[in-house]
Amino acid sequence: MKKIKLSSYFLRTKWFVILVIAIVLIIFGRTVDSPALTKTAIVLGCGIDYSKEQSEFIVTTQSINMASSSMESSGQTTYETYTCNGKTISSALDDISRKMGLTMSLSHCNVLFVSDSALELDILQLIHPLTRMYALPEHAVVVTADRSPKDMLALQIGTTVSSPYYLQLALTNKEGTDAMIRTTIKDLMARTLSRSKATAIPYVTATLMTDQPADSTTRYEERYELDLKQALVFNKTDTHILDKKPSEVLALYISQSAYGAVNYVFEDGGTVDFSILEKSVDTKAKGRNIEATIELTVELLDVQFIQTDKVLTGADEVILRAAENLGKELSERLVELFELSKELNIDFLGLQAKAYQSVGRHLEEDCLKTLSFHPTVKLSVKETS
Repeated sequence: MKKIKLSSYFLRTKWFVILVIAIVLIIFGRTVDSPALTKTAIVLGCGIDYSKEQSEFIVTTQSINMASSSMESSGQTTYETYTCNGKTISSALDDISRKMGLTMSLSHCNVLFVSDSALELDILQLIHPLTRMYALPEHAVVVTADRSPKDMLALQIGTTVSSPYYLQLALTNKEGTDAMIRTTIKDLMARTLSRSKATAIPYVTATLMTDQPADSTTRYEERYELDLKQALVFNKTDTHILDKKPSEVLALYISQSAYGAVNYVFEDGGTVDFSILEKSVDTKAKGRNIEATIELTVELLDVQFIQTDKVLTGADEVILRAAENLGKELSERLVELFELSKELNIDFLGLQAKAYQSVGRHLEEDCLKTLSFHPTVKLSVKETS
């Protein structure tokens, strides 16, 4: 009787199993039924509103019509907006899918509009069906506006026609000249479920363009401009709109990264603009005392109304002085934001969550007014060629 070596037997068996699996995948892997693009609704933006009177969600989607790239439409992209009501978000989205005759997917949706009334609901229950059942990405940006989500999604923008597409460019592709709040689905969940239970999202305002652009047929349409300079800070019970300057300072503190420009104005009117290159935030809590250090690496962007006989660079004394003074000014504004958060009892700076990491479970639930906050902002001017 021939003796079989177990090691060589198992080795041959392993490779045989791998070969069988490879053959199965090659032959049958291509037969998996996946919907074609022309049968799928590619959603760019989704809006969630809530009617307290009807106890219903008003869900709106804007999607690209994939058939619009046909020869008959000369390759022009068209956007379709649908709205349905439902007792749940999923039922409203299913109704939209039936209206369109397409499979609904939010995997390409980068903007989620939410109304004030929707933000008063349980955030976890609000977001969970969108991410779990409809594949809404965690990096999608959450915004609110001075109009309902349905109205905002239906607006035509002067540059790109589609308001969600414009916001995608402005917020996710780092467009814009000022520091803006950029709160993703992941940020929203983390902050509202933390001990602070509060956060900030962009507050969008729409204004009818004064000079309406002409389309290809020289007809004039009602196009709008969107302003992203404000922010809505909120918890489960209260909301407040921050103006441009406070919103910019808040973005420097809470956003994962900062883009755009910051500026300093001397008493005589001289103005220095800096472009933000890098940002780091180090926040430490010692008991109820929170200290934060924000370091900004900037480059000189523009100088106006400063008396000089040469072209100024980032190494000149007046520019370095402007950077130092701007750091002090931003530190003071952060303190003002802290005082405002205590007044509103909306912990949009996330300080209670930081204090909880130091104090532990003995920290009372609502302790914002018992905390102290000491921020320091430092600007380092980098010379660039």
